Amino acid sequence: MKRIASVLLILFSAVVLNAQVPEEYLQFGENVDDQETDFLGFCLLPGSNLLERFVEIHINPNGTFKYTYLTMDAFVNRAAGRERSAANTKGANFFNNFGIQNPAVVGDLWKLRYTEYPYHGSNEQGWSTNDSIPTLPSDAQMEILKRYGISRMSDYCYGIMAFMLLHDMEDANWIEKYKNASYQNGAVPQGSRNDMQYTGGSDAKTADDEENTFVD
Repeated sequence: MKRIASVLLILFSAVVLNAQVPEEYLQFGENVDDQETDFLGFCLLPGSNLLERFVEIHINPNGTFKYTYLTMDAFVNRAAGRERSAANTKGANFFNNFGIQNPAVVGDLWKLRYTEYPYHGSNEQGWSTNDSIPTLPSDAQMEILKRYGISRMSDYCYGIMAFMLLHDMEDANWIEKYKNASYQNGAVPQGSRNDMQYTGGSDAKTADDEENTFVD
């Protein structure tokens, strides 16, 4: 009986201890740059039923990339640490870590390349100012996107670069400078986190390198 009572006491103590731990300390980790081979990211080209492609990228030992395509919700859930993945094994909230106030900013990525929402049902305006091709950023705007690893529209922005871009997209001043960018006035916005260094995003890969799967 004493042994049973001791076991019950230990179990009860564990339950009480866990109940007292604040929710923020139940996170699995904190840093997006803890990852070495797997990253969350996106491409500004249209994907399956989306205006963008959301992915989890795995870098193979030979340097090639494997892309697991995600829905927007799956991307947000993995980035927020609500859903475990190889790109966020510790369940960190990358949005919080990068000072992103509203994860819904992910839904504004289309604005980087379109002058207006491309489908019927919305008159919402985008941020592209390309007069000749309204479905692509201007050349000056592409210079801005290069700072986040997007040299071509087919490039994937991933890892730290992806969350730096999302962070800056919440900055009204950054948006205004992006919309007004031109080679004439030299308005190339500097994001408030652009002092961070990350080499992975500048090595952006395209569909030519990929091995694909899809996660709903």
